[in-house]
Amino acid sequence: MGKSGKTDSHRQAISKRTITGIGQGFLITIVIAFLFYKSIFGLIVGVVVVPFWLKLCQEKYEMEEKARVSVEFKEYMMLIVTALQTGYSLEKALKQSEKELLRLYPKNSAIINPIHVMNQKIAMNIQVEKAFSELAETIELEEAVSLAEIISFAKRSGGDYGKNIRDTAIKIEENLAVKEEIQTITTEKRLELKVMSVMPMGILAYISLTSRGFIAPLYGNLLGVILMTICLFIYGALIVMGGKIIDIKV
Repeated sequence: MGKSGKTDSHRQAISKRTITGIGQGFLITIVIAFLFYKSIFGLIVGVVVVPFWLKLCQEKYEMEEKARVSVEFKEYMMLIVTALQTGYSLEKALKQSEKELLRLYPKNSAIINPIHVMNQKIAMNIQVEKAFSELAETIELEEAVSLAEIISFAKRSGGDYGKNIRDTAIKIEENLAVKEEIQTITTEKRLELKVMSVMPMGILAYISLTSRGFIAPLYGNLLGVILMTICLFIYGALIVMGGKIIDIKV
């Protein structure tokens, strides 16, 4: 029942984002039709603009969701390390860390449900390394996959696997901390990119309202339509390029 409710909630969130994105895309299409073509036929560009905008919105959401998962997983790893240091077995450390994580993120946690499923599998005598590996596949986080591989290796090789897992978790935590710092540093640049993306529209709107005769030759003829369409595609390409530049990978 709980899982079904969560799935329905997730579907509703996706549907809401899609409807919002489509609405924003059509609004942008109307603005483009007025500024670039000054014709109702300019609404045809919505065939390209709406999917393009939806793709940008989806990429933004995925980036934010991945950052959220990354932060929560870092906290979860540190909770596991703390539990192992206090003498818990790995299985009990995973279970205890779930309870502690739930206190930190009581609502709308991105990873608490997959973690709960993992601990249920372990309680049903599924190997902990297999259960953790499936968790890593579910949350699709590179650091989780790395930790799953270390757990699997440590379990097979024996010895002080708790120390190996702790050392690996600390190194992964440091890597995630660097990613968070980069995200913080690039936040200002992302805001600048948003402003720079809007500026050409603002300039064109200003000229259209104050000096119509200056750009009048660009409207109402085939050559003008071609030039404005080329400018529109270059405009979109530069927005995508700007996003790629500040999307720093670690």
